Amino acid sequence: MNWKLETGAFELTNLSHVGIAVKDAEATAKWLSSVWNIGTPQVFDYEPKKDELFVGEPFKVRIVNIKFGAFPIELLQPMDDKSIWAKFIKEKGEGIHHVAVGVSNYKEHVAKMRAQGHPELVSAIFEGEEWCYFDTSPGGIVIEYREEYKKK
Repeated sequence: MNWKLETGAFELTNLSHVGIAVKDAEATAKWLSSVWNIGTPQVFDYEPKKDELFVGEPFKVRIVNIKFGAFPIELLQPMDDKSIWAKFIKEKGEGIHHVAVGVSNYKEHVAKMRAQGHPELVSAIFEGEEWCYFDTSPGGIVIEYREEYKKK
């Protein structure tokens, strides 16, 4: 089978991480460490300030970054019942929530997704860099774009 596909506007250059929505990040990390050597995870709570949240409802989430071999994963434990991750867990249960791509041309990627009509679920700033989620169709994949190349 040979499908005719478009070439797209951008090269896919950096898979940043896979985000997994969980009820208990510590328990999940402990379980992962019982099976694999994941090292010491980076753990922090994140709640964007009002001027840092552009799209979506205010939220608080515990984020656990784990190096899963060469592949990074991000555990997301909702710290409230209104966040996008709390809604995901309530509707679908724990599991893979999104695929994150690090980009240098963030605004162009966002404009392309908006032009294609994909719903922007949340958009904010974290440590001076913008990030956002888009719900895509077909495919049902939530894609996160992260502005990863502004770091000094």
